[in-house]
Amino acid sequence: MLASLADVAPLPAERVAFRGALGRALAEDLVAERSLPPFDNSQMDGYALRARDAARSGARLPVAFEVAAGARGPAALPPGACARVFTGAPLPEGADCVEMQEEVERDGASARFRRAAVAGRFVRRAGYDVARGSAPLRRGGLVDAGAVGLAAALGRTELLVHRRPRVAVLATGDELVPVDRVAGPGQIQDSNSHALAAACADAGADPVLLPMAGDSRAALRRALSSARGADVLVTTGGVSVGDRDLTRAVLESMGTRIDFWRVAMRPGKPVTFGRWGRTAVFGLPGNPVSALVTFELFVRPALRALAGLGGPSRPVLAARLATAQVKEPGLTWYLRARSRRDGPALWVEPLGNQSSGALTSATGFDALAVLPAAATRLRRGALVEAILLAPPRQG
Repeated sequence: MLASLADVAPLPAERVAFRGALGRALAEDLVAERSLPPFDNSQMDGYALRARDAARSGARLPVAFEVAAGARGPAALPPGACARVFTGAPLPEGADCVEMQEEVERDGASARFRRAAVAGRFVRRAGYDVARGSAPLRRGGLVDAGAVGLAAALGRTELLVHRRPRVAVLATGDELVPVDRVAGPGQIQDSNSHALAAACADAGADPVLLPMAGDSRAALRRALSSARGADVLVTTGGVSVGDRDLTRAVLESMGTRIDFWRVAMRPGKPVTFGRWGRTAVFGLPGNPVSALVTFELFVRPALRALAGLGGPSRPVLAARLATAQVKEPGLTWYLRARSRRDGPALWVEPLGNQSSGALTSATGFDALAVLPAAATRLRRGALVEAILLAPPRQG
């Protein structure tokens, strides 16, 4: 769907506090300046010893001392002795294994080991997780909660990440009024700009709502002028073929190069994409469902590319239709559907209401079932592609 956007390059990088990097793409390898763990330590509460001193079950060793987590420079372990240790405590010099306390009988100043010791058992060696000089996090990788924790463990308070795309969102139409205003006769509250802003935020972008524009060239020019400097402009409404569908024409008059207009798909046929200087411009339909579906197929992948997040935007898997479908040829249909796993098979059940204007059908689905353009009748169980927006239900 996005062949025309193959040249979309990641935005410049910025250095941010590591907690603020969550959900963003690394712009450089994170090279470890220290090892993890930084010292040999115990994986269990138990006893540190030399394995050869308890090579057989039943061995009894004197307990020389105790080492707690956070201890600095424990003494060397005397030959033929063991030390009481706790999880995370540094291993005494000379010890090569730890036996968990459940396998040890303590009798005053000595400990009896129920089983033979094994070198390396329950020992976390320095650098076993991350070696100094290695790159545990790679450029282009997503900063998730684990990556934030790893950066903190390595003492990195800042990370170099790609900037979030700044998206200007514009709703057009004489019939629209702000959501906090009572709609008069023939008017409706604007919902598209808020839904699209939420979709932008979910895709990792920073949305800005522009003042709504009526169906006049002057109003559109004023509203569009405030979008200059944005990485992406998303408009909704005014891109079809009606006499008052002026958005595309005004964009062109302001210097926008239109790369494509109208796509053989349903919903969302009158979608537009172009370039306005360095700003990527998406003209989406005014119908609520059409706006969200075209956002999913066109805008979201572009936002991810700008944010430096490579790979597919959503998983696309083969699935079986849970209900038979009849359609006209010539257009690829994208049906809102619910997905489920039944054993190894993935099933998609299209929602009963597929109207482009039905707001209730713009929520409650987790997949798009893709019906090919040439198809006219698809039986129950027919194989189609499914774009998964969330993990499928089980059973």
